[in-house]
Amino acid sequence: MLMRIVAHEWRVLRAERTLWVLLALTVALVLYAWRNGASWVETQRTTLAQVQIDDSTRVATLATRLDAIESGREEPPAAFQNPALPAPVGRSLGTRAAVLAPAPLAATSVGQGDLFPSYAIVSTAAGDPFLRTPSIENPLHLLGGRFDLAFVIVYLLPLLVLATGYGLLSQERESGTLPLVLTQPIGTGTLIAGKLLARFALLVGAIVLTTALLLLSAGLAAPDHWADFALWVLVVASYAGFWLLLAALVNGRGRSSAENAMTLATAWLVLTILVPSVLNVAATSLYPVPSRAEMIGVEREAAEEAQERGAALLAAFYQDHPELAPDSVAGPVNFAAQSWAVQEEVERVTAPVRAAYDAAADQQRALIRRFRFLSPALLAQEALQEIAGTGEVRYRAFRAAVGDLRVAFRAFIGAKIVRAEPFRRSDVDALPSFDTSRVTDVARNGRVLVNLLGLLLPTLLFALVASRQDQAIRARARA
Repeated sequence: MLMRIVAHEWRVLRAERTLWVLLALTVALVLYAWRNGASWVETQRTTLAQVQIDDSTRVATLATRLDAIESGREEPPAAFQNPALPAPVGRSLGTRAAVLAPAPLAATSVGQGDLFPSYAIVSTAAGDPFLRTPSIENPLHLLGGRFDLAFVIVYLLPLLVLATGYGLLSQERESGTLPLVLTQPIGTGTLIAGKLLARFALLVGAIVLTTALLLLSAGLAAPDHWADFALWVLVVASYAGFWLLLAALVNGRGRSSAENAMTLATAWLVLTILVPSVLNVAATSLYPVPSRAEMIGVEREAAEEAQERGAALLAAFYQDHPELAPDSVAGPVNFAAQSWAVQEEVERVTAPVRAAYDAAADQQRALIRRFRFLSPALLAQEALQEIAGTGEVRYRAFRAAVGDLRVAFRAFIGAKIVRAEPFRRSDVDALPSFDTSRVTDVARNGRVLVNLLGLLLPTLLFALVASRQDQAIRARARA
């Protein structure tokens, strides 16, 4: 009986011109959103490829120049461009790049990827290297966010679902056909389920099929890519199911189609716009994060103050570490050591500011994650970003890996600076490099499944309540 109802609904829906307009609009939105996401990913890949080429070229050039100097084929250049001195190597000649490559499904959700730098150049300079990473992103994109596939799913799919589901029963009742339908040996639960399945298959099927074809055209054919896509489909289906069951629950109250539409529109506004906005305002008000400009200002002030006390800082450093004091502290060696002492002081002064920034950001994230179950939109958006690899967790892992590289790089170069040791060709191979395995997120699927559970539980509750409305629906149909 259920499949007969689904087949009947298919015939009814096919005759609806409005439905075909909605399907065409859905496919057009998916195509446009994919184009935006794919364009962003291509830009990211081009930029990161150039950063990696520059990194390899820089290290290869450093090795070649050191070979020539050590073999006597080339005279050492001026002190501040001399690759045999560790200070110029750490400052510019031997800096290392760290990149965060886009995940396979990154085009489905730009997420916060356009806000977070996807690469960093690590040097011996004090302060956060991400503050020195140039950004050429359109400020309008940063302000309003990109129109990507996740935006279509989170904000527009519910509207498409509600546009086809607000009159599941009310339109039948208003046209006078509901009493006739209920004279048949079927329950209202079976009737509603058939109507929901038909609409679910149309809308979700159009989105999933279009996205699958786009993934194939993009050359994503690896098994793990399609495993991610299967998880993506589960999130989309669960999110659409939430709104469809909510529409069924509202229809069971026996109100008119206009009242149902108003109720569902209000629910969409509250759950997708109002609740996330209130949580965001609460997080930023309770745990304000220092601005980027403030952090740069603190670094600049600390650098100016430390520069004035350079000689005293160097003397204090060697007093604390007499084993590192070189035999000679004249000329460029003394200047390099003094500059290093200044950078260490800047690092010490600015570390609390960066720690306060990270702590406030962590508290904001914790607050939003604690209350994200109040909004299915937050749950779906976070899950889609996790699958696409554009969420905060992956970016935080990238920042941590860059931090480890920075500590290792500064320790390696700094030890040579304070000991006044030359930088040799053999040291090039020992330069610390970025460990991409540190960004691997083994707990991602677990977090996505928790969000899926947060979508499924209220959906099942709606289904349970709707299934117990049979007698009330029949009574209203007879009235």
